[in-house]
Amino acid sequence: MTTESSLVTFGVAESHQATLRMVRRVLSQQGLRVAAELDVTTRIKQELGAGLAPCVVLYVDEPALLLEAVVFHKGAALLVPLPVVVSGNTRHTGIFVRGIMARMAGELPAGVREPLLNLHARIVRAVETIAEREGAHLTAG
Repeated sequence: MTTESSLVTFGVAESHQATLRMVRRVLSQQGLRVAAELDVTTRIKQELGAGLAPCVVLYVDEPALLLEAVVFHKGAALLVPLPVVVSGNTRHTGIFVRGIMARMAGELPAGVREPLLNLHARIVRAVETIAEREGAHLTAG
């Protein structure tokens, strides 16, 4: 996987609920945890009254990597946990993992960069066990 991509996209021919369960399971099998969760669909429905396809953001971390990162730089807590979006319908679900851009990684202190890249790689490896990569989208400029 290239570190230039800003978004790594996966697809699963399963319902949103089934995929969400699978994502949680494979993340756990990688030793990762979902530190927080945001049900985007419910929030939009409650606050704006608009309906959307199911969409959940999982904030994924690994406590030892988080500790390692914040020991070197307190601001690392802005970067960890990493968001993973699971959005779909009854037949197909997309999983979106924000990539670590080389430009961004190059600006981070080494003590933050390595844990962040390690966490990202573990998330991608976990998702690859259940989903097909649909492509990486590059950011402009």
